[in-house]
Amino acid sequence: MKPAENRPSVPSIRREAAFVAAMTALGLLVRIWGLGRLGLVHFDEGMYAIAGLWPLGAGGMDPLVIPYAPAGFPGLVGLSYLLLGPSDVAAILVSIAAGTLAVPVAAWLARRTFGPGAGATAAALAAVSGFHVAFSRMALTDATFTLAWLVGLVVGQRFLERPGAASAIVLGGATGLAQLVKYSGWTAGVAVMLAAAAIPICDASRRTRAEQARIWGWGLLAAVVAALVYAPWFRFVEAHGGYAGLMAHHRGYLGSAATWLPHWALQMEQLGALSGGFAWNAAGWPLGLIGWAVARGVARPSRWGLGGIGVLSVSAIAAPTTLWWVGLAGLAFPGREASPRLRLLGVAWVGLSILTPFYHPYARLWLPIQALGWIAAAGLVGEWSVPGLDPRATLRWRRAPMLVGCCAAAMVQALVTATSVGPVEGRPGLLAPSDSLRRATALALADLPEAAPGLRVLARPPVTFYLAGRGGARVEADAEGLLRGGGGAWALVDLAQLRQSGEVSDLGARLLERWEKVGEYPTTLNLPTLLDVDPGAAARALPGEADAPLWLLRPRRPGGP
Repeated sequence: MKPAENRPSVPSIRREAAFVAAMTALGLLVRIWGLGRLGLVHFDEGMYAIAGLWPLGAGGMDPLVIPYAPAGFPGLVGLSYLLLGPSDVAAILVSIAAGTLAVPVAAWLARRTFGPGAGATAAALAAVSGFHVAFSRMALTDATFTLAWLVGLVVGQRFLERPGAASAIVLGGATGLAQLVKYSGWTAGVAVMLAAAAIPICDASRRTRAEQARIWGWGLLAAVVAALVYAPWFRFVEAHGGYAGLMAHHRGYLGSAATWLPHWALQMEQLGALSGGFAWNAAGWPLGLIGWAVARGVARPSRWGLGGIGVLSVSAIAAPTTLWWVGLAGLAFPGREASPRLRLLGVAWVGLSILTPFYHPYARLWLPIQALGWIAAAGLVGEWSVPGLDPRATLRWRRAPMLVGCCAAAMVQALVTATSVGPVEGRPGLLAPSDSLRRATALALADLPEAAPGLRVLARPPVTFYLAGRGGARVEADAEGLLRGGGGAWALVDLAQLRQSGEVSDLGARLLERWEKVGEYPTTLNLPTLLDVDPGAAARALPGEADAPLWLLRPRRPGGP
């Protein structure tokens, strides 16, 4: 794909900006839907919510957050607490804000890369991306990281075009900030470095000694700035266990070449499960085409162009994994004539697509790749919408054959998944309430006698956040302490956390030999949390798979039943 070179007319800019603004408003509406019924569900959400209390106490940032993420997201949560007061909704609003801002930033990146119209299409795809919406409604780092990563690519493009002191400082700052949100933030800077190495191979005009000295000299400055931005957190980690220990912890999540393909397949299935299904895809894709028409004016594509857009549209609506395959078709093989802007996106897409399946198959790690899919799709729509498209040009392997092949692969993948998963009607939807854990914790506290000499807690960190020290709560590291019994304190057990210690049915039966169940309070794992607990759940639907009740227990009396 070739980015458009002609400067757009002012009316085109205004129409596209208006459409992007409308899509941003739509994106906010979707992400904030049912705000009062949102709550913390995921294990990590509780850690970030607790770490976000840093400005409200004397202890500063809780070192317990170190294995989960750097200080960027908890820092923003703390600022949200200062504005709104500490609550689960205040923490979630950080992700909602970041997820909403990703819409105009994706539009910005697409327009910079592919020209007028591409921004409108990318904004529409981002606004109603079910996959992105799901994580924008949770107090996790991923929506914020996706925003930071997209910004990093925008400033990376600027640096590759005009390497200099200002662009190097901005690139270094953006990379350092991305690294402060997630430990994989360095990938933004490395993508720029690899693109800088690839550009002179394809463009002889960029091979001069002066040009190479500029880009690598200022690139070194960018690396220094990124290191300076990240240095305070590095020192914090060194003071609380050491960075070597942190890296060893994360190496435990790495797979091998043998696990790469199974992990990739799992993440493709998760992408399909979190897409929201036909209704979400059928909303986003037509909006993207409308956005292109609004920004560029109604111009009838050629018959070949209509055919290409038709193939792409059918695949995008019917097959949830199309955007990954679109990235392969539109970004992975940009050609020797590609601009530095497009080459950077190609390097970023290929790099993340290779690296991500080596890690544990968490669905949320796929978000930046999905975001690049929005950009690639916008570029393909523009490429095939040009009036008077030369039929001979479309037959080059990087045009029609590549597009048709990738769309066919996505359709086959969707068909295989549909026939293997079975009905999934019982799963919570992307906009379903997620406050069941908050309500269950409140009910359990209400049933805890005031005279109880304490409360032993084996539960997800969100429960600890909701307890807020009430009931004399003391967190148990695992089930072993409760299995030994002892003391007169009551216990609150989360079956989702109990699963981390072994087989629930066996552990539950052993617990009830020493403890009497006083109350059971139903909670439901939302779909992103379910897929983190069991990545393979995307490929199968089991009754009750999302159920994770809380048990309120009291010690059995000696000689009691």
